[in-house]
Amino acid sequence: MGSGSSKSVYCSTHGLMVCPICGSALVEIQYRGRKPDVLALAKRGDFRCFVGCLRVDLHDKIVDGVNYRGKVFVKPIFARVSVG
Repeated sequence: MGSGSSKSVYCSTHGLMVCPICGSALVEIQYRGRKPDVLALAKRGDFRCFVGCLRVDLHDKIVDGVNYRGKVFVKPIFARVSVG
């Protein structure tokens, strides 16, 4: 995936964003890969950043049928668009 900053991500609507797998605070992540579908997300006009949890040592569990052992949790963040 890439590297992450050490600063936790705070959302003014939702508060401190935490990992649904281990409960650690999410951090902003810089994507350095070449997957076309991920790069397409980053090119969208409303894309802001990727946030995620790099604590793979705590991801040794299955959540909603997905095995997260050794995997980074990543979520794209998009700007809210108000219609008026």
